[in-house]
Amino acid sequence: MWHEGAQAVLMAAGFGDDWGLANLWPLILLPLAVLPWILHGQMNFAHPALQGLPADPLSVWLDRTWKIAISALIVALSVALAGPYLKSQYVEKVGRGAHVMIVLDRSASMNEPFVKKGDAADRVQKMEVARQVLKTLVAQGHDDLMGMVTFSTSPILAAPLGNDRGFVQAALDATEAGGMGFTAVARGLGMALDYFADQPVTGARAMVLVSDGGAHLDGKTQDMLRAMFMRQQASLYWIYLRSESGVSLKQSLAEGENIDAYPEYALHEYFQTLNVPYRVYEAENPEAVMAAVRDIATLKNKPTRYLEPVSRQDLSQYAYWLAWLAAVLLMCMFGLELKRWQA
Repeated sequence: MWHEGAQAVLMAAGFGDDWGLANLWPLILLPLAVLPWILHGQMNFAHPALQGLPADPLSVWLDRTWKIAISALIVALSVALAGPYLKSQYVEKVGRGAHVMIVLDRSASMNEPFVKKGDAADRVQKMEVARQVLKTLVAQGHDDLMGMVTFSTSPILAAPLGNDRGFVQAALDATEAGGMGFTAVARGLGMALDYFADQPVTGARAMVLVSDGGAHLDGKTQDMLRAMFMRQQASLYWIYLRSESGVSLKQSLAEGENIDAYPEYALHEYFQTLNVPYRVYEAENPEAVMAAVRDIATLKNKPTRYLEPVSRQDLSQYAYWLAWLAAVLLMCMFGLELKRWQA
C-alpha cells in the first residue's frame, strides 16, 4: 500500500511513467542529507579572541564543500539502494528496407512436387522449397519489418509484423508439419493487410504471396480486397509454385475457353486490376523460386523507419559512482583538516 502511494506521489510530482524504482523504502533516508547543514561536525579549538582571527574565505568554501559532499553521499546511496531504472521503450531508427508480410499457402496441394521434370528421386515438395527459400529472404535486409500469415481453409497469424527475425524463422520451421485443407487466398491476404493498418507509411510495403493455386473470388470479395490494397498502399508479389496439374500463367487462354476452369489464371487476371504494383513469378523448380526471392529482395530496398525495442536499463550504477566520488572527496578533505593548533 505504501509502495503504491509513494509511486503515485512521484507521478503527481511530475515524474514520467517511463522510469521506475525497484525499492521505495531507501528514500526515507533522504532527509538525513540536511544533517550536515544543521550539525557542526568539525573539531573545535578554544581561542581567547575569535574576533581577532583574520577572515579565511578558503576555509569557508571548504566547509561548504564538506557539507555538500556529505549530503551528496547520503542522497546518492539512498537513490542507489532504491534501484532506479528506465522501463523498456521503443527507439525510432531509419534504415533501408520495407514492411514485408509473407502470405504462405498451407493447403494440401503444397505437399506435392513441382512440374514433373527429371528423375523422380530429384523431385521435392513445394512447401519444403518455399520454406528454405523464405528463410533466405528473412535473413536478408536487417532493417526490414517482417511478418507472416499462413492459410489453407482459414488464415492463421504465424508472426506479427516486426523486426524480430527469429519469430518469423520459427514460424517457417513450424510449417514442417505439412499442409491440409483448401486455398483461401482472399482471407489470407486480408489478414496480412490488416497488420499494415496500425503502421505509419514510412517505407515500401510488400505482400509476398507464396501459393501454388488460385481461388474463385466473388464480386464482393474482390471489391473489398482491392480497396484494402489501395488503402494500405501495398505492392503484391506472387511466387506461383506451379504443380503438375497447374496451368501456366505465361500462356494466354484460347478464345472462347472458360476462365473459371483455371482458378490460377483467374486469380492472376484479378490481381492485375488491384491498381497497385503487382508482379508474378512462375516457378517450376527450386532454382526459379530462389531467383524470384532474389528479385523481390532488390525491389524492396527503399528508406524505411521502424521502432526497435530497448530493454529495461538499470540506472543505480550512476548513483553508486556519484557516492564513490563524494566519498573520495570526503577522505581527501579529512586529510586536510587541522587536528591541533600549530605552534
